[in-house]
Amino acid sequence: MSGRGKNDLQDVDMFGDEIYSSENRTGKAQGKTKKRMSKSKRAKMREKRFRLLRNRAVLIIAGVVILALLIILFSVMFKGCGNSPSKVVNVSTETKFKQEARKATPSEAKPNGGSNGDNQKNSASFKTPNITDDNSPAEVYGECCVWNGTGFLRFAPDQGSAEAYASAVNSLAEQAPSVNFYNMVVPSSTELCLPDRLKSGDFTSASQAEFIASVNSSLSDKVKSVNAYDSLVDHNNDYIYYKSDDNWTDLGAYYGYDAFAKATGQTPLDLTNCEDKTIEGFYGSYSLYTAVPGEDTVHYRVLPYEAPMDVTDQNGTSYTNPSPYYEGATSGSFTYGVFLVGDNPLSVIRSSSPAAQKDKKLLVVKEDYGDAIAPYLSYNYGEVHIIDYRYFGTMGIKFSDYCAQNGITDVLVINDVKSAGSQTETGTLSAI
Repeated sequence: MSGRGKNDLQDVDMFGDEIYSSENRTGKAQGKTKKRMSKSKRAKMREKRFRLLRNRAVLIIAGVVILALLIILFSVMFKGCGNSPSKVVNVSTETKFKQEARKATPSEAKPNGGSNGDNQKNSASFKTPNITDDNSPAEVYGECCVWNGTGFLRFAPDQGSAEAYASAVNSLAEQAPSVNFYNMVVPSSTELCLPDRLKSGDFTSASQAEFIASVNSSLSDKVKSVNAYDSLVDHNNDYIYYKSDDNWTDLGAYYGYDAFAKATGQTPLDLTNCEDKTIEGFYGSYSLYTAVPGEDTVHYRVLPYEAPMDVTDQNGTSYTNPSPYYEGATSGSFTYGVFLVGDNPLSVIRSSSPAAQKDKKLLVVKEDYGDAIAPYLSYNYGEVHIIDYRYFGTMGIKFSDYCAQNGITDVLVINDVKSAGSQTETGTLSAI
């Protein structure tokens, strides 16, 4: 290192400037010293290289961010019921033709309806459906499962939703202390028609019997529970749920109505006295996500008596329909609108049924599951008032005032487990 002064070592920078490269040193030794760059030129070169590296870094970071956003976007798009199954559920090698029925002991068995002390508070007191199982696999589409050409929806209630839902119903009952109050939580096809072996793994679905029992145990003595669960279990191999939609069919709704009639000590309408009409080619909500479930046939019954219905729609327009059914409904994705002319804030069926008690007026507080059951209720009540709590707020009247002003004698709150298990839906119910 001797013979090299401090000036010989200066200005060696990190960006690769070869101010004192081996070539320069060799040239100097040979007496051919090259002219050094000026400081300003070297600074400009360093700045140029720095900008180049910075731009490359920015491009790399931007690329990573865009890639991450694309991954998130595609994950959101295909979450839920995607167009391709996430997994084919594995099947046990042992064929299970029917599930074992859970039998309630005499001490566990509870009658339909009754005071809160009679409510079914233990899920073991519900019947267990016998589900015919051919051991075939199912395809999972996020929150949906398709088995044997039929769609099923996962049941995953919000934390604490059973108690919250019961509290909302109790609150409504307190607002109308002189009214007979009933509550019906309807199980879905996933509970009654899908084998237990398929309700695990990629399609884990909570027990609806336990959820409904939890709701019932939280109802006040003012509210009587209606056991639609067992009524539907008795007919779970019939066409009581749609293949392509999460609603019950007209027949399923009839069995729910039958449970209500028995719980209230009334005689139900005999279906053989009704004319069965059908609309082919219904594609329900599952068909919006996958083409796997088949098309459905929508049945509705022409009642053996006059039952015109006054309707107030979501635009505030009022009109009278000749019956509780919209007979102009056609095939497609909105065929379920044949019942009650779809979802409206308020409808009133005025019945001429000879069996109807003219001095009794029933108010049905509902979401979609109330649509198909309401027409049957007109057989027993002179008037059936129907409010859809999701839209009733547009009417500008409180629930308690409506009951008082219209002489309501009975109230039936009806929801499927999906709505009852949603804190959002429960909040809307509480607000009426």
